[in-house]
Amino acid sequence: MSHFITVPVNENGIVFDPAIDVAIQTALQPPFGFRDVFVYSHGWSTNADAAIDEYGRFSIAFAKMLLQATAGLLTRPPRDTFGVGIHWPSEITEDPNSMLNVAQLFTFYTMEHRADGVGKNAVYTMLRLMLQAQPELPLRFFLIGHSFGCRVMCAALQDLQADLVTTIPLPPETEFHVALLEPAMDEDNLDPSDIYGNVVQIPNLRLLITKSALDEALGTWFPAAGALANLLHKGDKPIALGTGGPTQPTIDAFGTSRAITVDENFTIATLGAVDQRLLTADLTPLHQYRKDNGLWDGGFSGSHSDIDNDQVRALLAGFFFGPP
Repeated sequence: MSHFITVPVNENGIVFDPAIDVAIQTALQPPFGFRDVFVYSHGWSTNADAAIDEYGRFSIAFAKMLLQATAGLLTRPPRDTFGVGIHWPSEITEDPNSMLNVAQLFTFYTMEHRADGVGKNAVYTMLRLMLQAQPELPLRFFLIGHSFGCRVMCAALQDLQADLVTTIPLPPETEFHVALLEPAMDEDNLDPSDIYGNVVQIPNLRLLITKSALDEALGTWFPAAGALANLLHKGDKPIALGTGGPTQPTIDAFGTSRAITVDENFTIATLGAVDQRLLTADLTPLHQYRKDNGLWDGGFSGSHSDIDNDQVRALLAGFFFGPP
């Protein structure tokens, strides 16, 4: 059995419908048998219609791939699943035809911090409610963020880690599998001393990070916007995690890591077993192939949003459900 809901929140990460808290806790209790939880967050410049469309298309295509996977490739197959799509206001206006949207490029700094607020308030609260609904039962969490949506997930996990130490005992079988797709955050934000440095301390947490040299949004515009937002730090142009990949301190903190490349021939079988806590996947070969063959034209953002394809879905399927 599976069920999927979309949860809209305001700019402060406050859920519009206060009854959703009860609904989420109810879904994680009998008679429901949900044991796998998916949480999705889009990134910058995505209105409600686009978010619903993206979540719907992704969940159907991903489920189809899992159902059609060759026997033996998914050694930890999906169980009864509860999916939550987060929609947060990442545009100036929800009206796609509004003239105000021409100023969207100037909202980088605002949306960057708004994503953190959404994570610390909405997503953190949801994860806590789910863990407390049946504290004796282990759950598997699959968290997927794209662009600034990666900040949403990391901010939630950063705050959750403190609770796991003090107030929320976890069954030892509880798992957290996190996918950061083209993360729009500084490459060192997961370092032990940085803003999401405690995420690595969550028990049974594994992390997938994708990067791409053809991601113009992160390779060109992210450093420029970051420098503009930090005028007091002259010459400081941050490198995005989605272009540079994780730093050595982050890699060291996770303990075990692996780096792979993803091209047009990538499948679940290509990935093989992943027994490392940190997996970095370079999508540059795949993005170059899709660009050269007219399969993707992302305009000024390049291949930043080129994640809705069979190869990336295979990467997620193998990382989440393949052999450890």
